[in-house]
Amino acid sequence: MTIEEEGSVKPAMKPAMTRQQAEFSDPSKSAFAVYRELAVGDASLVFLSWYEISQLLCSNLSGLLGFGLRTLLYPSLFAACGKRPAFGRGVMIRNPKCISLGSKVLVDDYAALDVRGNDASLSIGDHVSIGRFTTIAAKGGHIKIGNGVNIGSYCRIATQSSIVLGESTLVAAYSYIGPGNHQPGDESMPLISREMEIKGGVSIGAHAWVGAQSLILDGVTIGERAIVGAHSLVKRDVPAGAVAIGVPARVVGTV
Repeated sequence: MTIEEEGSVKPAMKPAMTRQQAEFSDPSKSAFAVYRELAVGDASLVFLSWYEISQLLCSNLSGLLGFGLRTLLYPSLFAACGKRPAFGRGVMIRNPKCISLGSKVLVDDYAALDVRGNDASLSIGDHVSIGRFTTIAAKGGHIKIGNGVNIGSYCRIATQSSIVLGESTLVAAYSYIGPGNHQPGDESMPLISREMEIKGGVSIGAHAWVGAQSLILDGVTIGERAIVGAHSLVKRDVPAGAVAIGVPARVVGTV
């Protein structure tokens, strides 16, 4: 609250915020409705109840018992799930009915599989490994992770359009794939409130290698067998079989 010189009191103005912040602070929505939308989308109350039970029983349960219960209970949450998945402790799963898993997928401790919107999707192939504290977020977009992909710890893979990781791609720790920029435009509108500039997503070909702490921006295509050196900022396409390094990254050789 603010106090005017005359001593009267008026409500404080809402700060500028992103569209997502505005949606989840909408006063017309109850706290329960906001939680339900975030956790399971428009799924039924029965599904929400099962989601809550599975999280309560085994999300942070340690040891063989926790591992076994998650392997037993979690597959029923997803749109599809192959054989012998493995989920670590504290894995965050949002809107699981829009997530499909292949066989023998490993999601390590405290990773996040986050889908926003019922038209969004996350598809993970067979034998994929997702490292600790890594976040994969399809925020109204679509993410497809091919068979055999290995994603290191503390990575962030997020999009409002599309990300495709080809078969047996290696993404090293602390990498960020898919970020975009807020649109330029009316200077009277705070930057945080502007819509994101969508450039078509990110596509990474099979058997590519993204080095540690790399940043790959929206709109970039990286060809098959290409290598992105550690700490690189990739703003432009990288051809198949090329080696690119630097800030911004440039091609310095071939594999």
